[in-house]
Amino acid sequence: MDFLTQSELAFVQKRWRLTAGVRNVLLILSSAMTPLSVQDIGKKLKAQDHPVDATTVYRILERLKECRLIHTLREGRFVKCSDMSNAKAHHFLRCKKCSGVEEIFLDYKKSIASQLASEKNFLLTDVDLEFWGVCQGCTKK
Repeated sequence: MDFLTQSELAFVQKRWRLTAGVRNVLLILSSAMTPLSVQDIGKKLKAQDHPVDATTVYRILERLKECRLIHTLREGRFVKCSDMSNAKAHHFLRCKKCSGVEEIFLDYKKSIASQLASEKNFLLTDVDLEFWGVCQGCTKK
């Protein structure tokens, strides 16, 4: 199931209104090749003659995050989830040259949590990793 269909289904299941603004934000996110900020989304909506205020964009994004359809990256940009059915932790490869993002799935939280608990008496609740480097496409150029 593609991002648009999953998103629309999630909104219907939650009994949230699937407005034109929501659909327009979904279309922008579904076609984005790089992470987008709220301002980026607002500019794209305005350029398409569908202006939406930043508060509304934030609300839409919060609902998409609640449904685990998008991820927030460290600098406050948003990217659609590439595989919601994957039970492993979602992390990201970030390209310094093209700003591309690739979602990766790693299953190591239990081993790290165990090590942190025994060595540091630290209770790990969440892991959020972004690996920065140069993607395959940029290294070939």
